[in-house]
Amino acid sequence: MTEFPAAPEISAADSWEDLVPVVELAYGGYGHSAEYHASAASIFEPKRSLVARTGGRTRGTCAVYSLEMTLPGGPRAVAGLGYLTVAPEYRRRGVMRAMVLRVLHTLHDSGAEPVAALNTTEAGIYGRFGFGLASQAAKVRIPRHARELRATAGGERTVRIGGPEEHTAAIAAVHARCVGERPGMLRRDAAWAARAVLDLPDHRGASGRLLCMVAEADGEPSGYALYRLTSAWEDSVPRYEVSVRELFARDPASGAALWRALLDVDLAGSVVADRPVDDPVLALLTDPRSAAPVLRDQLHVRLVDVDRALEQRGYAAEIDVVLDVTDPLCPWNERRFRLRTGPEGGECRPTTAAADLELTARELGALHLGGTSLVQLARAGLVRELRPGAVRAAATAFRHDPAPFCPVVF
Repeated sequence: MTEFPAAPEISAADSWEDLVPVVELAYGGYGHSAEYHASAASIFEPKRSLVARTGGRTRGTCAVYSLEMTLPGGPRAVAGLGYLTVAPEYRRRGVMRAMVLRVLHTLHDSGAEPVAALNTTEAGIYGRFGFGLASQAAKVRIPRHARELRATAGGERTVRIGGPEEHTAAIAAVHARCVGERPGMLRRDAAWAARAVLDLPDHRGASGRLLCMVAEADGEPSGYALYRLTSAWEDSVPRYEVSVRELFARDPASGAALWRALLDVDLAGSVVADRPVDDPVLALLTDPRSAAPVLRDQLHVRLVDVDRALEQRGYAAEIDVVLDVTDPLCPWNERRFRLRTGPEGGECRPTTAAADLELTARELGALHLGGTSLVQLARAGLVRELRPGAVRAAATAFRHDPAPFCPVVF
């Protein structure tokens, strides 16, 4: 008879060091530098985070972060989950499920954040826990021969180049101005701001150090781009890759100036970046086909408390709709809710009225940032319309323009 390891006991973490052995093992056994661990520890919240232990050894990990995320309607508190890992010999034993359930039930019981979000290295895992794909990124690769951009209004911009450490104030000022524009964006305290420009030599591979472009309008910072170059040659001709980590601009002219400067970097053969699916550069390129955008999943979102979560977001139109929600992992959500929205926001209450739409918590999570089409979900058979016209009306209310985006992996 096969003997399985004893089920781990789940408890709060004592420190970031509790997670390190399993995290490093789960991600391939690569060790990290002291600087990397110091950065991870600076944002770590031990009282909120979990470890699964047996015999005093860590077998599973789950970091929980207190995030302030832009949602449709403005900044809101969101619980971020990261470093969800399980030691190899404890996989397929329900350890991850137990940790996620502990987080969700703790958030509900304490009345903390009504929404949880995570990034994922394996996109197929978290739907079973009620997380829906709520935002996507478009990976673009713009070759130098297709760098021509359409003309834009707004005047000329000066672009200066240096290291991020030279432009700390400019980065902070521009990011603070841009963070409220798209759902999914995170506000940064000092620790998260330092992590955004972290440039560890052992993580560069064949690439150079992190660089920073700052666009200026009337002497004030109006945009910035963080990027690095990777050396490449083809038949003795330089074909360096310019990899963009972040690019934010306060106005169209500044954004266009940064893209022009990136596409004109000496030795460059192409510019590569993960961008919002509706990024302006895709409209600016005279040859948009050349960018060959490829979609990938980004944030996955989970409504911990459906009523509180739907009340805290904004809506693009007024609706009065009854949602019949299926959510076996969080039984307090498994009921009908009446959602009524207006200029002041939404009101969501349990009801016994007839349902207009049937859907699961996973689909509600996918809709929450406003980047997923309810019509698409309905046509896929994932949302059931019980009152004619309910899908179209709710789809208009839930959508947000511009599309959600989050450049931060937490």
